[in-house]
Amino acid sequence: MTTLPRNRALFLIAGVSGLAFASQAWAQTDDAAPGSGLDEIVVTAQKRAQNLQDVPIAISAISSEKVEQLGIRDSRDLSGLAPNVVITQGTTSNSAAVFSMRGISNGGSESFGVDAANGLYVDGVYIARGGAMGLSVMDIERVEVLRGPQGTLFGRNTTGGAVHFISRSPSPTFRLKAEAGYGNFNAWNGRVTIDPGEIAGISTSFSYSHSERDGVIDNILQPRNSRDPGARRSDAFRAAARLDLGGTGSIQYVFDWNRIKGTPLPFVLTNVADGTPRPPIIVDGQPVQVTQQAPVAQYLAGATFADPDCAALATPVRTYRDEVCNNILSSAFDKSWGHNLQVQNDFGGFKVKSTTGYRFWNSDYVTDLDGIGAFSGPAFSNATLFNGMPEALLQFIPTIPPAAIPFIAASPVPTISQDLFSVDNQRRHKQFSQELEISGDTNTLDWVVGGFYFWEKGSEDGYQNSGFILDTNAIFLANFGPLGPGFAAANPARYRLVQTRARLAYTTSAESTAVYGQATFYPGGRDSGFRLTAGGRYTWDEKKMLRLQNGATLPAAPESGTAKFSKFTWNLMAGYDVADGVNLYARAATGYRSGGFNSQDPAITGTNQLGSFRPEKVTSYEVGLKSELFNRRLRFNVAAYHNIYDDLAVLGPVTDAPVGTFATRIINAGKVVYNGVEVETQAVLSDNFSIDGSLGYIDINYKEFLAGQSPTAGAPPVNIASIVTPGFTSPLTANVALNAQFPLNWGNAVLRGRVGYTHEDGKYNFSSSVGSPFNEQVKGDNVDLVDLQVGIDGIPLGTGEGEVRFWVKNLTNAKDFVRSIDYGPLGFGGGYYAEPRTYGLTVGAKF
Repeated sequence: MTTLPRNRALFLIAGVSGLAFASQAWAQTDDAAPGSGLDEIVVTAQKRAQNLQDVPIAISAISSEKVEQLGIRDSRDLSGLAPNVVITQGTTSNSAAVFSMRGISNGGSESFGVDAANGLYVDGVYIARGGAMGLSVMDIERVEVLRGPQGTLFGRNTTGGAVHFISRSPSPTFRLKAEAGYGNFNAWNGRVTIDPGEIAGISTSFSYSHSERDGVIDNILQPRNSRDPGARRSDAFRAAARLDLGGTGSIQYVFDWNRIKGTPLPFVLTNVADGTPRPPIIVDGQPVQVTQQAPVAQYLAGATFADPDCAALATPVRTYRDEVCNNILSSAFDKSWGHNLQVQNDFGGFKVKSTTGYRFWNSDYVTDLDGIGAFSGPAFSNATLFNGMPEALLQFIPTIPPAAIPFIAASPVPTISQDLFSVDNQRRHKQFSQELEISGDTNTLDWVVGGFYFWEKGSEDGYQNSGFILDTNAIFLANFGPLGPGFAAANPARYRLVQTRARLAYTTSAESTAVYGQATFYPGGRDSGFRLTAGGRYTWDEKKMLRLQNGATLPAAPESGTAKFSKFTWNLMAGYDVADGVNLYARAATGYRSGGFNSQDPAITGTNQLGSFRPEKVTSYEVGLKSELFNRRLRFNVAAYHNIYDDLAVLGPVTDAPVGTFATRIINAGKVVYNGVEVETQAVLSDNFSIDGSLGYIDINYKEFLAGQSPTAGAPPVNIASIVTPGFTSPLTANVALNAQFPLNWGNAVLRGRVGYTHEDGKYNFSSSVGSPFNEQVKGDNVDLVDLQVGIDGIPLGTGEGEVRFWVKNLTNAKDFVRSIDYGPLGFGGGYYAEPRTYGLTVGAKF
């Protein structure tokens, strides 16, 4: 793996900016025509169409042309394209994604009791569940990435920011576009979009796409390449209809459907524990208990593998592997579909817009989460604890009848065939949302008021099967007094495995209601160059959970919880045009993420009631510069922010989960301060070349993190802020790309190319080594990716045009370790590597 050190990434972006300024100074003296500059970017981040440069918040916008060129098919393809925005792949689902924006992560939990901290919207409809945030999208007009809390106009659960996919409206004239492609790993895809044109006043659009490929890593226990890890098959359909209302309004309905079947990328075992007791660690002078690990290393060393070829793969190593042993054939099936209805009209003095969304998501998966195949070894049970022990020792155990002593002494320790960890899970989810907004504008005032209602219901029914290793010598030494050393010395199987089966089954429901308003005042009129914005939103949330089972056995009665939360969030902004094309802005805003339930936490002692965690709150301060210089050949935007979080909700392993199981929970960390800077630049170097780049850097300072447990019973929680590591967050992100275009003497044909480089610092996945002993060892690699696209569009093709495009993702075939799991007390850890180099050829035509 080749990585760039942080100072080189900084130098790279600095060089991009310097090159842009130098080239633009040259271009200015060359009297470049104004029309040859950068295109104006229109966004709707404030519920109205505005020039991106006039909006006083940090926004990145990706056009439909760039979406096509980069092959963006879902939200995960956006990672690294905007500063301080990192999106990590899911572990078990084909549609899951973990968003991190400005250091605030959704966390790796896909439980329905936990809301995301970064909002994903499709045509104004909020996508509630992290497990569905990697959904496929089609016919995208643009993508808007709004960084920082969006607690006024986009509501709750946007403390880090929001991503908004905005799709293309149906064309009133005939339009046909089709493409097909083929790539390595036997990958092929096809897509067709047809707009029949306006019929009886209604414009429609229909799109269908199909893609499939074989796996990218060989499961040596699976002969079919189409079932190897990384294999997937996807189908998507979209239909839209639009009716214009007298030139002042419209009604638009969109139906989308998507199905993904496949085999997730494999878990690779990188670390195993030897069971050595871990003493409490000292944090700022106070002792803190830490998770004890099972002795997995010793057990695997003596185990017999069902397939001898898997034995070598059972050796933990932090190295990319082309082969894995998944004896449980992992599979994932995700299906989502939804309805979107938008009605809007301009009444002259004001505009009204209604957005209604109704969505469904189903997810089923079975996943092997150890990657080493099945193995057999000694099994533990209380009934067979003394098997194989000498009669001379057994005679001192009063619970053993004398007649049974010879039989027990002659009996071998039983064996068991087992995996380290596997899961089988089903999720069902549906949601409804309704938003009504009324807006208006005058020469001195823009305003919008609105109301929002959201309802969701979900269920999860999941099973986990784990192999928990016991050191039975510890049992003898701790419980049999002077006989203990003798039993330990004679123990025929010191390390034994307990098969632990557990089930988590629950249903949830939630309702959220909000009212909001925002106004922008232009003292002296819109041309005065000065604007002031104020806004506020009040949100009411209610959540319920009914849990049927959490562990190996059903509880005596279902466990339930109800929680209500409410919060007022506000937004104040000021902008000033200091010169033509140059403006400064300042912003202070708050955000709020609803509290919720930890689905795997035990009920409150002595009750069947489930406790809840508190909402997360943020106060953000931001200043920025937005500029377009040299006849709009250079766009240079920079922002700096200071965010203060209270009760930050973070993910961590459960240290008191039932023995032999693995669980995670959300806790309220306390107070955390985030300071960061972001830079985005685009420059037209000449008629043939342009360049764009971005840089994001964030420093996170934990002030309070009350997650430490003192060895003294009844002592208050210990503040472990000094040893906390932020999860799923890259302190440094950087992106730079060189674009080229050369008109050809062939109709409107143009040769286009782009080479881009993206850097993301390595990411932790857990908050500390207190509950995650392998936290440091399984930290992700620095990610350095180079992508390439080159093609010709505008090829004369009768009454239409054709295109051909060659693309490569991960050109250098970097083998980056990108996501990890530390199973804590189960005694092992590992994770996932990014996909290898992929490439292909796409041809298309449009009429």
